[in-house]
Amino acid sequence: MITLDKIKIVAPLNSIAVVDDNKFECKVRKGAVTSRSYTQVVPFQLYVEQDYEDKESILEFTGKILSDKYPDHINSENFDLCIDRINGMGFCLIDKNMIREYGRACVVDVTKDVPYPDVSGLSEWLRTNISNHRKFLARNIGGNLVIEKNVKTRVYKRRLTVYDKWRELLRVENKKFICSLQDSDALQSYFKGKIRFELNLNSMQAIRKTLNIQDTSIDEILNSDANPIYDFINDVIVEEIVATDAKLSWSERKNLAFLRDCCMDIAKVEAEIRKYASKGTHISQAIRPYKTLLSKLQNKGQDFKKTLLGLLLETIVLPLLLVW
Repeated sequence: MITLDKIKIVAPLNSIAVVDDNKFECKVRKGAVTSRSYTQVVPFQLYVEQDYEDKESILEFTGKILSDKYPDHINSENFDLCIDRINGMGFCLIDKNMIREYGRACVVDVTKDVPYPDVSGLSEWLRTNISNHRKFLARNIGGNLVIEKNVKTRVYKRRLTVYDKWRELLRVENKKFICSLQDSDALQSYFKGKIRFELNLNSMQAIRKTLNIQDTSIDEILNSDANPIYDFINDVIVEEIVATDAKLSWSERKNLAFLRDCCMDIAKVEAEIRKYASKGTHISQAIRPYKTLLSKLQNKGQDFKKTLLGLLLETIVLPLLLVW
């Protein structure tokens, strides 16, 4: 089942009715109101807009709208509950049936929480084992690992963020959300030891292609049988290289010096090889000895990729620990 942490929907203008004008900010041009918008950041993000020029409504909200049910994420069974909670705030009235029938999502964050105790170890393993560092860029943004497909066209853009959800909830900006819960201890306990995978899809084309659906209506998205985070990891991460316990050879010791010069970072190794390699050099073959050596030094299990994919499919309960 597809689960989301954020969704942005474009729908017909009359799918949302303004109840309290005082809650909305108006944009005026030449004496006429062109749009009304409501913005909320805490305890959860919410944006509602009526665009009179384009004759459409925009609705965007995050999974924290579910309050104590936040671990369920936005899904096919609780989408109506999300709309009910917005309606219960009293500033607007959203037609659930119209949103479901005529609304189209233009942005979604597909989300999966995986039980794993070492986010830094897992992030480093993912970053180190990216199959193609030109095709996929790995960066540290705000302490989180971000892997992004290196393309300019929005339809092909994919961005995966990996982070410790429990620690993220402890940040100052989440204090009001935590205080709004009936049982904050239970929610924080649920997220402890969980790593969040969040795949950002920022266009209707990307949503359709990634979720293998005909259109981006709510039911099409939430009833998709795709597993996009699994597919992304499977595409990004190279097959594991078998580690051995043998002592380092002379050639490996030379390779180790180069690895250390590149801060033990395979992406930097690849960049250096591309910079100095002669024309016709097979980059993947040139990098292979360094990946093999790094695998040996880190003593990774050869089936970790299989284990991680199993966790994403929920077919494995206990995670395989990495040794760093």
